[in-house]
This record gives sequence, structure tokens and C-alpha cells, in this order.
Amino acid sequence: MMYKEEGSGKWKKFCPLCGRQTEVFIDSICTECFLRTIKLIDPRAMRVSLGLCRSCGSYFRGGEKTSIEDAVVYSVKRELRRRYGDIRCDVELIDRKEKRARVRVKAELKGVIVEQTGEIGLDIKTGSCDRCNRIAGGYYAAIVQVRAQNRQPTYEELITASKIAESALEEPEFISKQQLLKHGLDIYVSSMACGRRMSREIVKHLGGSFRESRKLYGRKDGRNIYRVSFSVRLPGSHEGAKAQGRERWRGR
Repeated sequence: MMYKEEGSGKWKKFCPLCGRQTEVFIDSICTECFLRTIKLIDPRAMRVSLGLCRSCGSYFRGGEKTSIEDAVVYSVKRELRRRYGDIRCDVELIDRKEKRARVRVKAELKGVIVEQTGEIGLDIKTGSCDRCNRIAGGYYAAIVQVRAQNRQPTYEELITASKIAESALEEPEFISKQQLLKHGLDIYVSSMACGRRMSREIVKHLGGSFRESRKLYGRKDGRNIYRVSFSVRLPGSHEGAKAQGRERWRGR
């Protein structure tokens, strides 16, 4: 708003809320009053829902693995953008207790930097994630069958092959079981890609070769579902293969 100063004939601007004289207005009020109208952290609107797997201890948002910090940052930013549009903001998790998290938010609104600290609620439900459910159910999509050419593999070779297989796992892959047999080792794994990678690593470190074969297991959503067997054959000379594998494994 404006008023005319007595005696000078000049018009002066003032904030209609606090009466402060100013030349800078945001939404027709001064910067200080504008900042008081902004509430970046709203505990009623900003609640973070997470799932906690009782088996592996991982947190999930929907079916996606996450952390409490990432989930809090994602939820706060989503709510701020819902309320203010394409807002530029930084969100930091300061600390958390059982059912709430304390956050610091720094944002730019209409050219003004706003920084606030507050608490939001955490809704954490305990259950089992898909990966752990599959492990518990003995799920597998491929078998890596470790054998030796024209001989029985040594116990040392099979232990080394098992360690190599475990080191080849990538998130969220898993080994559902390993079965030590008189003539070799069967490793039940969660995906074809995982089984192929394991087979390559075993051959790379212990020598030999591998081949794969598919068997139709069933149909799901109109698609054929296959289970794959990877037949790993270690070299026929176990003394040379054992020494070679030991050196290669130590060099990892």
C-alpha cells in the first residue's frame, strides 16, 4: 500500500500487515510477513510410509528398496512440489526416533530463501520383502551344476566354486540353496543372468567350460517360463586345475 508523506509530497510504500515501510513486496506484503506465511514442513501432510523386512532388515517404499533418509527426502520434496510447483529445495534428515523424523528444509520461493526445521511422522510396517519371500519359498530360476571332466571334483574345488558363486551375486540376486553331491555341486540361483555370470566366473578362475540348456517350466501372463541349467565342467586334470584355481582366487 502507499501513503503520502506530509510536507514532502512524496508517496511512501508500506506493508498492509505490519505497517513497515518498504520498497520490496512479495504477494503485496513485505518479505518478513511473506516468510511468516510459509510453512514448509507440515506434519499433517508429510507422513512417510515404509515397509521393513523382518528377515533382511531392509526398508521398502512400495516394491522399491530404499533407506529412511531417502524415503524422507523423497516424501518431503514430493509434498513441497505438490504445494508450490517447481520449487528448488534441499532436504536433510537431522535425526529420527521411533515414529518421527526431524528434518531441515531449505527452499527458494519467489526469489527468497526460506529455511525451516521441523518433525514429520514415520509409519513403518513390518513384513517380508519379495526377495526374502522367494528365498523362504525355495524359488530359483537356474541351476549351476559344477562337475569335472572324467573325474570327481575335489572338495577344495567345490568350496572354491561356492565362494566364487557367492561373490558373483548382484543386488537383488540370491542363492536359494547349495547342494553338495558326491560328483559335484548344484547351486540354485534367482535368475538366468545370475547363473550365467557365476558359471563364467567359475570357469575363469578354475578353468574348464560351461554350456546352458533351457527347460519349459510353465506359463505366466501369456509367456513361457523357463528354468535354465548351466553345466560347468572343470578340467580333467584336478592337480593342475586345483593349483590354477587357488592362485586365481588368491589374486582377486
